[in-house]
Amino acid sequence: MEFNTKKWVSLDKLDSNPLSIEYVEEVKELAKEAHSYLLSFPWCLSINKGWLVYSCGYVIGLFCFEIVPDVAKGADDHVWVIVGDLPPAYIDILSAPSAHSALDLYIKLMEEWASKVNNGENISDCYPVNVPATKEYADMLTTRMNLLKEDHLPLLAEK
Repeated sequence: MEFNTKKWVSLDKLDSNPLSIEYVEEVKELAKEAHSYLLSFPWCLSINKGWLVYSCGYVIGLFCFEIVPDVAKGADDHVWVIVGDLPPAYIDILSAPSAHSALDLYIKLMEEWASKVNNGENISDCYPVNVPATKEYADMLTTRMNLLKEDHLPLLAEK
């Protein structure tokens, strides 16, 4: 799959052009978190390149990475990673071919988890969320997903 990376900021250029990125120090921290998160999976052998696709300080960072995948595990060579003041997640490019669709899918996955937790349902088939499965965390996650839907997802539709 080909991406138009010209609209994105290469992660190796974050330091050289910080004025064009709002909250650049926070974005650099999110980029490190996304990088480490991605390398924690056995199907990601290494990272070739990464881009900042969208950010809003510590609230959210949406990145695209070109990786060296373990093809035996069925991994793609590009993956979206979402980090911030929310549970980290990766989204494969086949499920979400654009940044907008990646964030939209992320929201749906997190809402599914929160809904099942609030309804006392089994979450074993949900995307793993790195917090205890309690109503308190489910409600906090729902609030964050509403914020993403209202304030951030519409901005990605334009990109």
